[in-house]
Amino acid sequence: MATPSRPSRLLDGRARDAVLLPVVAVACVAPYVLAALLPAGAFEARPPHKFDGGPFDLPGWTVVLPLLAIAALPCRRRYPRAVLAFVVATGVVAVVATGESGVTAVPIMMALFNLSLVTDRRTWVVSTAATAAVLVTPMFVLSPGRWPETIGVLIWIALPPALAEAVRNRRAYLAEAEERARRAEETKEEEARRQVAEERIRIARELHDILAHSIAVINVQSGVAAHVIDRDLAQAKQALVHINDASDAALTELRATLDVLRQDGDQAAPTRPAPGLRDVAELLDGLRSSGLEVTSNVSGTVAEVPAEVGLVVYRVLQEALTNVLKHAHAQTVDVRIDVDDDGLDLEVRDDGVGSTDPPPEGHGRIGIRERVHALGGTVDDGPAHPGYRVAVHLSGGKRR
Repeated sequence: MATPSRPSRLLDGRARDAVLLPVVAVACVAPYVLAALLPAGAFEARPPHKFDGGPFDLPGWTVVLPLLAIAALPCRRRYPRAVLAFVVATGVVAVVATGESGVTAVPIMMALFNLSLVTDRRTWVVSTAATAAVLVTPMFVLSPGRWPETIGVLIWIALPPALAEAVRNRRAYLAEAEERARRAEETKEEEARRQVAEERIRIARELHDILAHSIAVINVQSGVAAHVIDRDLAQAKQALVHINDASDAALTELRATLDVLRQDGDQAAPTRPAPGLRDVAELLDGLRSSGLEVTSNVSGTVAEVPAEVGLVVYRVLQEALTNVLKHAHAQTVDVRIDVDDDGLDLEVRDDGVGSTDPPPEGHGRIGIRERVHALGGTVDDGPAHPGYRVAVHLSGGKRR
């Protein structure tokens, strides 16, 4: 919510003053007018300064001083210190001239409240103490025995700063609450944007992992079929069977992934489990069908590997084998998986044409790192001379 500007606050204050100050003026003057209308014997003592020649006897200072003080109040927001000094001066004159301490009490309280509200604590404490000293000193000098009235003056002088402090604390509390709500809303929106971005990355990674491997197999097998179809029809047919199997597997896994993505929170979990270590053999068989010689060694208690770790290992292995098909020009691939108390280690090594240059940072390698790092693991990949090597370590590879 936008904070009102200073000019708008001043206009609002003037509008309030147009209604409030006439009421204050009437309230300050009316008691003395009513007192003047009463019989002369109603009070033991009358103030010495009066308007003469009218239908009743009215103390002049008790009308002039409050009106002067009230006339200065519209300027209190722009000049809080000057207005307070002026209305306190009218109060001192009232005490000296009439002996009355409450003649300008209301204007003084209003000016003191305003100053306490718009200045710092040190300023209003000093101003309050100075106001009390200036008003009480003439009372002690002129009427030393008026202790109850003096205590009353001190009370109504202390009241406006106390109220202003309460208002200030309330405003600070509301402003802090509003700021907290604003930050919470911004955090909520930022979190929503982050979740959307993460979900997009996750979907892109899943689709890449599913399609890249199958398309690489299809590409290799279609090349084989095109190469041998004129001289070895049986091998060409076998390559087409592998293409059909790879495309069918890709479509099945893609359909299962899309079903999961479309699910609501109230729907049942997917009946087809996510791929894991149990599917590694099938993945390697698909690679063998492409003409590569694949060796594998799996050791340790694979059955105790958590499902989320098994999925990451499967996807990393899938991407590593896809890169072998696409880039390595290899003849053999060696896959090793070892599970022990320290975690799970995966190594994929081929004998293809290695490169001394850093490998390109494609979606696949980025996906490998994101998956492994999400589980607190490490990735080490690079040229192995000959070939290329991908090594992954995942701690906590066994269920506890």
